[in-house]
Amino acid sequence: MRSFLLAFGLCLSGGGTLAAPAVLKPLPLSPACQKAGYSALQDAAGTLRVLRYVRLIPDNSARITQYYSAGGKLQSLKATASGFAGVLYVLSANVDASGSLTGEKGYRSRLFSGDLKNVVRDAGAVQAGKCGQ
Repeated sequence: MRSFLLAFGLCLSGGGTLAAPAVLKPLPLSPACQKAGYSALQDAAGTLRVLRYVRLIPDNSARITQYYSAGGKLQSLKATASGFAGVLYVLSANVDASGSLTGEKGYRSRLFSGDLKNVVRDAGAVQAGKCGQ
């Protein structure tokens, strides 16, 4: 986990130096959000930097990881899901200044024709403890 956090810090800082990687620590979430499958990481300033959602139930799984800038703006995401029929998607995308998803990459099953923006989680609601599934 530590190597992930250091690599993530280098990625966010531009990767040009090893002098001051971002150190992320767990962001406290409500028990309801934790039970719903959410976890989060914050930087030293208390800004949300990573939001994760994991749902694992028999024959279905979904994992969404959203990455945020130091200013708290969504920058990119990775999402995977599978079901009884197999892998539905393994996708990543960036987010432009207007908040639109761009540069979608990865695998999308013919069974998943939905818009990737529909899997994006509302970070504000999660931080406020409103974690309806």
